[in-house]
Amino acid sequence: MAKQKKKSRAGKVAKTKPADTMSAAGAGDAAPAEKKKSVSPLEFIRQVRAELRKVTWTSRQETMISTIMVLVMVVIMSLFFFVVDWAARAIIQFILSLG
Repeated sequence: MAKQKKKSRAGKVAKTKPADTMSAAGAGDAAPAEKKKSVSPLEFIRQVRAELRKVTWTSRQETMISTIMVLVMVVIMSLFFFVVDWAARAIIQFILSLG
């Protein structure tokens, strides 16, 4: 079947899919799965390097500040859980000593 043409609101001709290739719901949006082109390992490495050049890397100062912030939070959370654990132990020992 030939592709059907349909006028859009702006008066331009838009191409639509033939009726027999539309999905059962009639959406016509689902494109058939295309097979991806395989590339050689060398080309893959070139593509990876090209993508890595696009990455915005953090500066040394940003990395140091983030590391210090993480270490400070680890210390604070360690102290918090130490206090909670100590309090829970003390309360449980008190309750068990009553009976």
